[in-house]
Amino acid sequence: MLEGKRRFKRFDLPLIVKFRPTGGKTQYSLGLMKNISAEGLSLEAREFNFIRNESLELQLKFPQGDAPLSMFGDVMWKRREGNINYAGVKFQAQKEGLYNEIIERISHHTNIPRDSFLKGKDVYHKGRGKEVLSRPTVQKKEMPQKPEKQGLVKQYLEDGSTCRVTFRLSKAAAPEARSVTVVGDFNDWDMSGIQMIKLKSGDFSVSVDLSSGREYKFKYLIDGDRWENDWHADKYAPNSFGADDSVVIT
Repeated sequence: MLEGKRRFKRFDLPLIVKFRPTGGKTQYSLGLMKNISAEGLSLEAREFNFIRNESLELQLKFPQGDAPLSMFGDVMWKRREGNINYAGVKFQAQKEGLYNEIIERISHHTNIPRDSFLKGKDVYHKGRGKEVLSRPTVQKKEMPQKPEKQGLVKQYLEDGSTCRVTFRLSKAAAPEARSVTVVGDFNDWDMSGIQMIKLKSGDFSVSVDLSSGREYKFKYLIDGDRWENDWHADKYAPNSFGADDSVVIT
């Protein structure tokens, strides 16, 4: 995962990561995953000084509240900008036999096709008492379908004072949902929220004009009784209920 020598495509995926040096003798620190590839991930943290070649135990947290995905990795590079520390972490998937689980879980919870990770990458699966190395099947005649654009779409007025944010909750995040509202700092967390429109694809979407130069916490309220975070939020922030809120930066 050395910069400038990456062999695999990276995917921007801001997810909360709890991490600590292996051994379990220190408390977990909190960081944000910036992107991920078949080899590893990029991590940012404010209160942790990374050490090159240090081995880390990581827990990747999904917004849906599912069990965290545990993994191990080694710090391959690090840098500091102001009070923020960055590091490139290479998976120890081959050693731990966790590579397939990492890819399956991330693909399941995002719009990233599994094959996008696996092209050109050896896949490890369990054989009779040992790890067996095989190549992923390549569909030569089939072109992967390009997914619909996901995430927060931002458009600024000419004077820059206002940002029109288009929120979009995918059908995968809200299967069989009848109605979805977006609730946040911008409407004082009014439970009635801002009603989203259901698209033909099954996704829900709505555009909201917000003041520029701010950060807004928000969540989606599904059918009036279930909260969901945005899988493509700019970042996540802890709330007073022991969970996380999505954040949009305008």
